[in-house]
Amino acid sequence: MRLLTNSRYGTRLLLDIAVHGRDEPVLMRDSAKRLGISQKYLEKIARQLKNGGYLTTRRGPNGGHMLAVDPASITVGEVVRLLEGGTDLVGCGKDAVTCSHAPGCLTRLLWKEASLAMYSHLDKFRFGELVNYAEKGVKFGDYCVRTITEHPEFKREIPVSSKCSLADVTLTGLEDFL
Repeated sequence: MRLLTNSRYGTRLLLDIAVHGRDEPVLMRDSAKRLGISQKYLEKIARQLKNGGYLTTRRGPNGGHMLAVDPASITVGEVVRLLEGGTDLVGCGKDAVTCSHAPGCLTRLLWKEASLAMYSHLDKFRFGELVNYAEKGVKFGDYCVRTITEHPEFKREIPVSSKCSLADVTLTGLEDFL
């Protein structure tokens, strides 16, 4: 499964605006430079985020983009749903009418459950939490499940096994390590 580039870039853009746009609007060219993403592409994503009620824009010399709502009230899951255009991982997940193999397809139910599990997990993370981590200096990869034990500030043992469960180490447990 792969999320659209819109979702990955859109969550990064929203976080960038949340971090840098507290006191004044953020210029898209500044976000593009910080994120290493085309300004035109970010502007397209920003329109989706504005239409979804997450961003406001201000025109003029002091213009730019700001969050329309408190980052603590925005979940990653709801932003990904908006940017993905729904919750279906595969085209047939929406309803039996769109599935050419319904009603006898057993895998359709599997994809629906996988989608529910993914969004349930993404709904656990709020942008306010991500802003707090950004302010503490947490960088991409610092606390990735597979690399957390390599981080110099790591203070807790993770059980070594062939499987590493997200229940053992998750982004929401970063406070234990900082």
